[in-house]
Amino acid sequence: MPSDREIKVTYVEDEPAIAELLKSGLDLFGIEVNPIYSDAEEALEKIVKNQPPLSDCNLLVFDIRLPGMTGLELAKRLRDAGERRPILIVSAYQPPPRAQLEELQAHFMPKPFDFAGIVSKIQQLTAN
Repeated sequence: MPSDREIKVTYVEDEPAIAELLKSGLDLFGIEVNPIYSDAEEALEKIVKNQPPLSDCNLLVFDIRLPGMTGLELAKRLRDAGERRPILIVSAYQPPPRAQLEELQAHFMPKPFDFAGIVSKIQQLTAN
């Protein structure tokens, strides 16, 4: 299991203030959020290439509602391309059906974030 200092998260979020809030909050717990992408298409291209800093990433976090492709569609395309890292889907809206999350081998967390809760979830997902 990586220690907290070694946990690196890639975040796809189209609201810069929310992305910065998560980055700042997790940084207090020693969890690095880098890179942050604002659209799923760019994230897909970069994640598939898996070059630094993405090659050091332990966890992928996607908002559901993104312009163009949704976070769920992004997760599906990445899984279809062979991506095996844990994926955490986040949303202030209704959670996706459990069957869809299971098919994507993804997890869900509601927004707004409870920092103790999201830190615990990140630690749990990166422990394997």
